Amino acid sequence: MLGTAAGGGFPQWNCACALCDLSRRNPVRCTPRLQLQAVVSSGGRNVLLNAGPDLRVQIESTPKLQPQPERGRRNTPVDGIVLTSADLDQVLGLLLMREFQPLRVYATPLVHRVLTANSFFRMMERVPQQLTWITMLPNEPFELLPGVQCTALPMSDELPHYAKSFAEGAEPGQAVVGLVLASSEKKIVYTPAVGEVTDSLYQEYATADVIAVDGTFWSNDELQRAQPGTPLARQIGHVPISGEDGMMASMAGLEKPRRVFVHLNNTNPILDRESGERSAVLAGGWEIAEDGCLL
Repeated sequence: MLGTAAGGGFPQWNCACALCDLSRRNPVRCTPRLQLQAVVSSGGRNVLLNAGPDLRVQIESTPKLQPQPERGRRNTPVDGIVLTSADLDQVLGLLLMREFQPLRVYATPLVHRVLTANSFFRMMERVPQQLTWITMLPNEPFELLPGVQCTALPMSDELPHYAKSFAEGAEPGQAVVGLVLASSEKKIVYTPAVGEVTDSLYQEYATADVIAVDGTFWSNDELQRAQPGTPLARQIGHVPISGEDGMMASMAGLEKPRRVFVHLNNTNPILDRESGERSAVLAGGWEIAEDGCLL
């Protein structure tokens, strides 16, 4: 995990809420976090899971993702990028990788169509074979890296606001996907945006070794309490951690997987190492991902 915060990072640049203020004053108690970013590695090759706005900083903080002089003046150990949605927080980093560097990008046909319709992303295709799009269809496994199979899980049909014009006639199950990453040693289910814990998703979790799960909000009305007039967590596609039908309660019966919360919003009290909410999460057998941690 190269970054574990939700959009805006933590502390958020324009926010002086109690948690952001505490993070600036006491970063040991409330550790700053970069925006969500993950990388999968196998056989010396690396694939990014999405491409967030903090990607350049994350690459420069991670030696295995940096170019190597012995490979020439221009090179990258990044073999490809898997996009789970067209959300700006997941794709803006692509524009940082426009330096005539050949890259492979895996995306559903719908996400591909949304991005290629935007003239910004044509900067990724200024020379032949600069960008190779690879179709990723829900529930169809493919080899992502040597020994690593990837399967996209349909999560939501909700497109980001800027792409609403693509909603009519859009293929179901392609707007937002989760990922199952499986090798002979480990199965990881990566789902940083969960609008509903369906029976099929629960079964994927139950057979996994590690699950990286939507931890955006502690409570459903968290944003409204921070700023009246804002939507509920469930209205914007996030099951909250707490509550009778929250994430922890929904998965209380899971026994096998290591359970890790990712994608933490700056309003989430579990960011505070001394909060009761954080203690409840840890006591419930869950982990809270930190930037740089391994899944």
